[in-house]
Amino acid sequence: MANGVFELQRSRFAMVLQLLIFIAMLSLTYSLLALWIWLLCFCMMSVAWFLFLKQPQIRRFEYLDHQECSFEFSDPALTIQRRQIVKILDHQLYIALYFSHQKNKNCIIWWDQLSHLQWKKLKLRAKLG
Repeated sequence: MANGVFELQRSRFAMVLQLLIFIAMLSLTYSLLALWIWLLCFCMMSVAWFLFLKQPQIRRFEYLDHQECSFEFSDPALTIQRRQIVKILDHQLYIALYFSHQKNKNCIIWWDQLSHLQWKKLKLRAKLG
């Protein structure tokens, strides 16, 4: 593994967190809404969560230059993309990557997506950048 290469797995922590928030929202709305509205909300939230999970995830990224990176996605139909990172924010449990072009969505990397050594290297880059 090169110094600036980060191999990402799917985050189990993010999945559990999303599921707990999903259940909390459903339990709160159950007591506030009529049953048919609650069922409609449940269906819409389930479809939205399913579509969110189907989005291609970043599988690997590598620093090419100071802020220039190449990103490889889990979807084989997508080509490797070059993106310029503007800002890296460390929020302890996750690191947010902000890109220069507005068409590229921001990237969240959770602590359990990387090995311990890679997580430390990314946190160091966040502090330096």
